[in-house]
Amino acid sequence: MNLKRFIKENIRSILFNISIVLFINIYFLVLNLLKNRMEEIYYLDAILIFIYICVFIIKYVRWKERFSELYEIIEEDNDINISNIKGYSLEEEIMAYIINKKDNNYSKVLDIKDTQIKDMEEYISKWVHEIKLPISAISMILERIDDAEISTEIKNETEKINFLVNSVIYGSRATAAAEDIFISEVKLQDVIKQAIKNNAFMLIRNNIEIKLENLEHYIFTDKKWILYVLDQLINNSIKYSKENAEIKFYGEESDKYICLNIRDNGIGIATEDLERIFNKGFTGTNGRNTRYKSTGMGLYFSKKILNKLGNSFEVYSVKNEYTLFKIKFNKISEFTTITKM
Repeated sequence: MNLKRFIKENIRSILFNISIVLFINIYFLVLNLLKNRMEEIYYLDAILIFIYICVFIIKYVRWKERFSELYEIIEEDNDINISNIKGYSLEEEIMAYIINKKDNNYSKVLDIKDTQIKDMEEYISKWVHEIKLPISAISMILERIDDAEISTEIKNETEKINFLVNSVIYGSRATAAAEDIFISEVKLQDVIKQAIKNNAFMLIRNNIEIKLENLEHYIFTDKKWILYVLDQLINNSIKYSKENAEIKFYGEESDKYICLNIRDNGIGIATEDLERIFNKGFTGTNGRNTRYKSTGMGLYFSKKILNKLGNSFEVYSVKNEYTLFKIKFNKISEFTTITKM
């Protein structure tokens, strides 16, 4: 947005006005209308040039005022909105038309994609509820099997299927979780106990000891979504456990937040994997080397959900020693609807 750019855009107009001044000079010289009075021609030229320079400066100032804001937006690589178009020139009318057309097309594409996502989410939801029927039927059939070892093995695999099915439904909703969030005040200990109950069979099956400390805190969260996150973390601790395994849940309080710590003494996470475990589809060394093949989606969705809930999510680990996840719940809720449960 400088003078050089303005001159370049108006070069034809400048040359045309110069041509007019030259034509006037030639006209007077050829017809000898001002013979022996050349100073009058010079005086006329000076007046014309002065008037044109004044007009040129005024046009430049107006041009700069009109487009400087738009140019700054382009320089900062931001989107231009219709509210940024304030003039009524032909150029601005064209820009306004293009932006309106673009926004309308974009809205149509978003509506189509939103419909497709909702249709897929509805399909997955129906599929999950249908698949749970045969899973429940298998659980009932297991009660009639006399062989305890076989029954336990089948129950073990059934629990894995049930966990994966639940992961599918919650994972499909995680991309639009903002529409499915209800924040309420819940007791941290109650949420933890519910999560342990959800995974009781697998915890007992794998001889994992549970320790609870300092959980007498109330937090603001969505109970359904935080249970999904806890299920993912408990499942990971089970998958990557060692002998004499334990999972410890304990709370910490500061002036700004309540921190829930989930620590296990499993195989840990490699240092080079720590910064990437929340990445979509990242399985890491553990996910590739164990008998439990990881999808790399559980922690990705957990991070995504906790971000939408306004909670920070941190991980610390030492290979073959421990893994510690920290979830921080703000004491002052930013949500307007708080219902005590």
